[in-house]
Amino acid sequence: MREMVFKNLTSVNSRKKDITLKEMFERNGVMAKTERRCFYFIKDITHLQTYEDVQKWLNCKNDIAIAGKRNFYIYKEHNDDVCEDKVMCKIAGTFYAVINKDVYTIAFLHSFKVRFFKASVI
Repeated sequence: MREMVFKNLTSVNSRKKDITLKEMFERNGVMAKTERRCFYFIKDITHLQTYEDVQKWLNCKNDIAIAGKRNFYIYKEHNDDVCEDKVMCKIAGTFYAVINKDVYTIAFLHSFKVRFFKASVI
């Protein structure tokens, strides 16, 4: 048995995008539930006209290296009582995209969750 659910949500003003893929399958008496999620949010749009505007933007964004840093988390859990294992990985951060004369500041969250348990537990 295999079941998949795919969602692709975009906000009305197109500042948010959320993509989710959930999957559930069974093999050799073990159920696995996985979830992959990619969430993007446009935090800021800066319009730059001249080279001086670019220099001003770069000078006031002296923390670009910090903003571009990714945060990575891993969480693992084992439960003998219900014979279940869980693993969750998350990556969060910010990046910049330049289109014509606009600089977009985009925050993102990527996550992967998996849960293994005996099929007889459901």
